[in-house]
Amino acid sequence: MLVPCMEPTTERGKRLAALAAQLRELHAALADENGEMRSEQLRDRVMREVNHLPSHEREGFLAELLGHFPVWSDGGGGAERNGTAPSVPAEPATASALADKLIAMCKTLSGAQRSEVVLKLADAGLAAGGGEVREVVKEVVREVPGAGGLPAAAVNELKKMLGVPPEGTVSAERVVDLAMLLSEFTIKLEPWACSYWKEIAPDAKTQIFRVLSKERPNERQGSLAKFVEGDGAVNKDTIARDILKLRSLVSLLLKGVLDAGKQFGKDHVARFSVEAVQSAAERGTFTESQAAKNWKQYVKLMEGYDAAAMEKRLKQLIAKDVDNGLAQVIR
Repeated sequence: MLVPCMEPTTERGKRLAALAAQLRELHAALADENGEMRSEQLRDRVMREVNHLPSHEREGFLAELLGHFPVWSDGGGGAERNGTAPSVPAEPATASALADKLIAMCKTLSGAQRSEVVLKLADAGLAAGGGEVREVVKEVVREVPGAGGLPAAAVNELKKMLGVPPEGTVSAERVVDLAMLLSEFTIKLEPWACSYWKEIAPDAKTQIFRVLSKERPNERQGSLAKFVEGDGAVNKDTIARDILKLRSLVSLLLKGVLDAGKQFGKDHVARFSVEAVQSAAERGTFTESQAAKNWKQYVKLMEGYDAAAMEKRLKQLIAKDVDNGLAQVIR
């Protein structure tokens, strides 16, 4: 028997019926083209319709669209056509004879009348075009599993990264919003991090980050734009390496500040603590007390040791740790 075709009663149903009719008409119009060309044109038409829908409605819409391209099924209901004709009750005229008669009649029909016959046969699941359109729709269903056109593999990877359950849905619109926020974060963070690194260590051996200059103020923005535009020279690995370098620079700078503070404290205590000053000072005499000797030693140690010197020392400590860490990232 045939899967029945229901009359549309809702706005969504009418939209589906109209799309199904357009797909059949498009398939008939491309009858002389090769299968690849037909599939591409049919797929584009389905995608244009689907992209106008909210992401959470797309999977259901495509499933209902499949219902407009019925297939032969057996009495148990539902096995798709396997290339052999279904069994039908015995009739005075054989199915083959009826088909021959229909073909002969179509030879005298106009192009519009032939299209009408094809559409009616497709509605009944008898026209080959219905099966081809159905396969195209099924391909789109696999490509947009509830994520509005996003590749299934990428969606699954994103779910794992964010901790979304495998059965959870992903909104394409929100994925784009998230990408926009993270792009803004990256674009604005990089010049700050690079200029900070240049100020701390202008002569560091690992200058792997080009500080954004007046001549190239939007370098990272430009590479991200090329990536989303599909430029072959900028692929996912290129962006991933750049992001790794930026992440490493920022994390190493933060760690460097923490480690430099600890080291600076140790150095300061080792040089200016009471015990260190007393140990380095000359012994007191009858005419000059030990306290006076200690003070002289402290004054001697503090010569040239002002705020600028302390800042320079802190930067040197930070630069050393960060430089060594960045060298590891490059390797």
